Amino acid sequence: MSDSNVTTSLRLLHIRVLSPYLLTLPKSDPRRSSPPPSITGSPAIDLELYTYFALLIRDFINPWYRLVTNDQDLCTEIVSLLTLVVQRIQKRMCDDIDWTELLLISVPKLLTLHYQDYRQAKSRLHMDHASGSASLGELFHGMQPHFALQPVPNQEAEYLRLLTASILKVLLDPKDYESDAVRHLMREILSNVVLANLIESLADPYTIHMIICKLCENYADKLDNLESTGQMAETYFSAVTNETESSSQQTSSPAPDDSVTSIQAALIDAQNQQLMDNTPPIDERTTTKKEGEGLSTRLRRLKERQNELPEEEALEDVTNEERTHKRRPFSFGYITLQLLLAPIRSLWLSLTVLFTNSQERYQKIHQHKKRTRHMRLVEPSMQFMRIAFLLEDRPILQWAWQMIAMFVWPLVRVFGGGVLVDKFLELSILHVLSEDHIAYYLRCGRDLLWPDGVFLRKADPSTPLQREYMRVRAERLLTASLPLSLVKVLFDTTDLNEIQSHIHATIEPLQNKYINKHLLYLLVDLVASKIIPELVQSDFYP
Repeated sequence: MSDSNVTTSLRLLHIRVLSPYLLTLPKSDPRRSSPPPSITGSPAIDLELYTYFALLIRDFINPWYRLVTNDQDLCTEIVSLLTLVVQRIQKRMCDDIDWTELLLISVPKLLTLHYQDYRQAKSRLHMDHASGSASLGELFHGMQPHFALQPVPNQEAEYLRLLTASILKVLLDPKDYESDAVRHLMREILSNVVLANLIESLADPYTIHMIICKLCENYADKLDNLESTGQMAETYFSAVTNETESSSQQTSSPAPDDSVTSIQAALIDAQNQQLMDNTPPIDERTTTKKEGEGLSTRLRRLKERQNELPEEEALEDVTNEERTHKRRPFSFGYITLQLLLAPIRSLWLSLTVLFTNSQERYQKIHQHKKRTRHMRLVEPSMQFMRIAFLLEDRPILQWAWQMIAMFVWPLVRVFGGGVLVDKFLELSILHVLSEDHIAYYLRCGRDLLWPDGVFLRKADPSTPLQREYMRVRAERLLTASLPLSLVKVLFDTTDLNEIQSHIHATIEPLQNKYINKHLLYLLVDLVASKIIPELVQSDFYP
């Protein structure tokens, strides 16, 4: 579906749910086609936000509110309050948050802690000093306790209500916050509908695998080629996929029709007649000898004769051309000079292109004015990579890593390389947080909460077979996406099946839903404290 069709369909959803009175106006009325009031100043982001508002009201307000009245004032008031909350969050996110520090320092440190605690809990699970924990989740919770995950009924919902109420206290106007109806309604929409379902969905390993498959979808053809050529061992899922594709190909090829057969017979007769007109008369003895041959043999000989005719005509054309044009003298020295200069010319062009591109990139990075006050932005991410890929289990690689950190990297920083790397990473973060990317993230979140336009709780849960297929698919796509040179350095092997086992060990700390919730709640607390620093002030709570 094209972007214009998607925009039109979402616009119709907005009108039908948020402004149904517009449907009563004539089609020529400009109010039907005029855009709604701007929220963020970006049409793409506003389109996604209004879609969220329409889906929230359609699924959680209209089912009970339409039973009471058909008045549209409540929905209009909810949209205006949500718009106010979004605008004030946007202002704080643009003016107060250091996104470079958040995404390159705080989040990698949190992921490193999650990986270390998971593997430490897994190693202690069956030991005597495991504190009597019966499961990996309980042992991990003992290492990272969180208030929202205490073994108390409805503890998660209560924690999200308290957090949302504190956020609304800062973002809403005092008169709106003092209204119990407005405060409770906004609190339930944001906590119970948005935050709770996002955490529940993102903590599910099936969703994580779907996101990986979505991000690596460009490597799907490469993966299919590796499986078909035997470089990766086939699984039950690849066998089922191949069988399904072959059956679909067989069903897609229809049986020959009688009309098509008659047309083919007429074309063969016409070709035979044309060949008979162009061929010399045949001796009677040859004819008598060929009478016993089958129809297929005759057709094959006629086809060969037909292929020979264009070659003979082309040969005659070339001969005539050679007769009319005088041949050019053969220069052995000229050809030798071209052969010698061709590699040098190719190398020169390659160096020119590389130097020009690197210079343009260097100038762009060098002229960028650094916004964050933090330095060494690459080190937390590299530390997480070291923990995630289990480099400590490979002594040679661990030694090389330490040598680079102790000798090579300090020299790079002394000669100005550290500043360039920090600027490059900051520009990458600004690119990731651009308008198009934010609209894409909102679209992905909408697809998670409302897959195929149906709310997540109403959809059918995934089966164990579907979950296993998505896990294997995600691991294999990650395997296919990594360059072989990097894989050789990290895992000391080029066997794709062994690499997949290493990838499985790398993403294993994200395979437990209960443990993933610890990570997500810590991320929610971190982002909330950055957006609204009043939450961590001692005088904020009475």
